[in-house]
Amino acid sequence: MYGNYLKNIRDIIYKNLMESYLPFPLDKKLFSSWTNDIRHGGETVIYTSYMYQIAPLLKKFERYANSFSKIKIPRSLMSLAGLFKPDMDQMNRSFKILKNISEMLKKSDVEFGYLYDEEPYSGALLIELGMIDAFNDYSKRLNDFFKGHGVKRIITLDPHTHNAIKRANLDLDVKNYLELVKFTGTGSYVFHDSCLYSRHYNMYDKIRSLINDSGIELTEDYLITSKEMGFCCGGPLGIISEKDSEGVAELRYKQLSSLNENILVACPLCYENLSKFSKNVKDIAEVVS
Repeated sequence: MYGNYLKNIRDIIYKNLMESYLPFPLDKKLFSSWTNDIRHGGETVIYTSYMYQIAPLLKKFERYANSFSKIKIPRSLMSLAGLFKPDMDQMNRSFKILKNISEMLKKSDVEFGYLYDEEPYSGALLIELGMIDAFNDYSKRLNDFFKGHGVKRIITLDPHTHNAIKRANLDLDVKNYLELVKFTGTGSYVFHDSCLYSRHYNMYDKIRSLINDSGIELTEDYLITSKEMGFCCGGPLGIISEKDSEGVAELRYKQLSSLNENILVACPLCYENLSKFSKNVKDIAEVVS
């Protein structure tokens, strides 16, 4: 039973990606309307992959996943598109984050364009569902897409997109915005590391250096925030088991809040999983400039 459920979910996501470059029905014009003053396209583009915009909707998708798994024809998912309408407060928050990141890049003399509603999703969900062959197939589509649009360099904004694009082995130069900007900030926080940033891409020290140099004070404890002892927010587990995902998130929140009530993250999925326990969870791009 469970195996069929997961297989059907995988099939729905994969087939939607191959047809529309999206994992499920989204209003691309709405999700790309956070800006209108960045040039369209170019060799270097800022690449949102819609992650900040859709992170709250991914949680909604998890809640309805069992029902979706019974749908045999992916196109019939279009009839459920109403379930994927964003909360405008959440949407405005994501737009502010994206605008702030773009402004920090400009201040750092980084020139870039944006593909607006032509932008495709990275395929990160395929990796997290263990669909490596499907991801490799989708990566070929992505490579053709970016080549066709003359893109040679991508600036990623979140760890899941960064990981997907790096693993796709596209004919592109891939940089994360945290590798390109400097910023200033104030306040005291404990920082929750993205597993992908800190372990897979060795950005643990880089991110801390950026934060410490900005004027923000970080509260650290080896048993909670070190590269060796810190652990996942539980986000990627959600589509497999929402209950287990929330259990991991609660444990991580209790650890972090024992050090400092103000928690800083650098990932939209980490934010979604941890912020349900406190209003004092912030994305780094909400508190620096």
